[in-house]
Amino acid sequence: MIEDGVITATSVEQTNLEERITDLYREFVDSPLSEGQENLVLHPEQHVSYLHGGLQYLPSGFIVLDSSRPWICYWIVHSLALLEAPLPVEVSSGAVTDFLALCQDPEGGFGGGPLQLPHLAPTYAAVACLVTLGEAALSVIHKQATLRFLQQRAVAPEEGGGFTVVK
Repeated sequence: MIEDGVITATSVEQTNLEERITDLYREFVDSPLSEGQENLVLHPEQHVSYLHGGLQYLPSGFIVLDSSRPWICYWIVHSLALLEAPLPVEVSSGAVTDFLALCQDPEGGFGGGPLQLPHLAPTYAAVACLVTLGEAALSVIHKQATLRFLQQRAVAPEEGGGFTVVK
């Protein structure tokens, strides 16, 4: 956590969680491989195949994630970037950018899908996805409207700082 000198119940909990996780992580890293762990191998070609399918359409079981579509775009596009894999030939960078543009509210921010109300979380996901896609993709962001959207959600430092997720 980035220390800013402001101590809140949330920052104390965050620090405690980070300490517990750090201890678990060290224990895992320092332990020898146990039986079966030597098979922990990343199979990038299988991951890429799965990711390509998800960017084109999702199985019906994903209907519950309808309001998370910018997140799905981000998770898939960013995962492909981490694997140094291209987008599927059927889905161009422009198609992803065009879809995210449909999720953008004219007054700023992005909703979880087209015509959905803007929310801080899908706004983050949409912008992160566009950043991953590159400079040209960023041109779809209504920058002034997005700035106003973020400013409307900013919480003053004396009130705890940070942002509210919705109005």
